[in-house]
Amino acid sequence: MEKDALRLCMYGARHHSIRSPVELNAFAPAPTFGVVSTSTTSLEACRVNAKKEKRQRNRENMRKFQKRGKTSRKKMMRKVASSDMRQQENEFIAKCFTTVVEDDKKK
Repeated sequence: MEKDALRLCMYGARHHSIRSPVELNAFAPAPTFGVVSTSTTSLEACRVNAKKEKRQRNRENMRKFQKRGKTSRKKMMRKVASSDMRQQENEFIAKCFTTVVEDDKKK
């Protein structure tokens, strides 16, 4: 009895004009051969992926054509100041560890 009811339901769904073919095929996979899809979901996904890829290409290109070796004035002044301080410290350390040799004649 359940089988008959199921068959009747399936027959009614197929042959009555109550349901449109679009509703029946809503969850079926769309054929990919020669049929143009009217759904924008897959196109939007491709568009998002294309934008991500474009951003990545732009980043790589930006790195490729970046000007290098240009340091700011602040960094240059810090380098000069640190090298001056390093030089002064090295001179001070050298003076601390120099030995003075006294002549024996003066004593």
